Amino acid sequence: MSINILAADTGTRINTVAVWRDGAALAESVADCHRAHSERLLETTRAVMREAGIELADVDALAIAVGPGSFTGLRIGVSAWKGLALGANLPLVGVSSLEALAQPFRGLSRPVCALLPARLEEVFAAVYPSERGACAMLEPVAAPLNEVLRETPPGAVYTGEGAHQHRNAIERLDPAAIFAPRLLASPRASAVADVANALLEAGVCSDPAAVRPLYLRKAQAERLREQAAP
Repeated sequence: MSINILAADTGTRINTVAVWRDGAALAESVADCHRAHSERLLETTRAVMREAGIELADVDALAIAVGPGSFTGLRIGVSAWKGLALGANLPLVGVSSLEALAQPFRGLSRPVCALLPARLEEVFAAVYPSERGACAMLEPVAAPLNEVLRETPPGAVYTGEGAHQHRNAIERLDPAAIFAPRLLASPRASAVADVANALLEAGVCSDPAAVRPLYLRKAQAERLREQAAP
């Protein structure tokens, strides 16, 4: 059945919103907003819906990237989409940001490793088989790059900002690695919608109350408070 999905990803400095139907974006915005998601998200959403020629009443489901990523960015996106879902009585699907990054490259007969910077000499990472819909080979983690590479089969496709940031180190350990072009390695809301559609077809829970950000580790402020505690 053909459905309209309104999707967004605010987990990095990239602000991206899309209206998706039948495997393609009717309209999509991908912009580096320098993490100013609170100022950009709703304005961008209105513009993308206007370009797609739909209103909120035409939307059948919402999809939001839940992380890992920026604590503040994820909270903004998840909170905004929960508000839309509850206000319009729409199903809401939370999608792994790493799975969405990997989605455009699945089906290429190679595993896909999605990487995002995570500070503290770590990366956020996950590894997926080439088959779409198959379970992750490495579930989302925050870990040193070397540990992730040990879990990644040789000759994988690497995507995401972390892949380009650590390209030299990856190539030293895996000379057969393939890197997604920078334009295609950025977060895209259309990929979030694509994953969400498959989850909806599989019967995933779409209750807005069940959607939570996937942080993987505590915020720096929390860690500092714990270190200062007697």
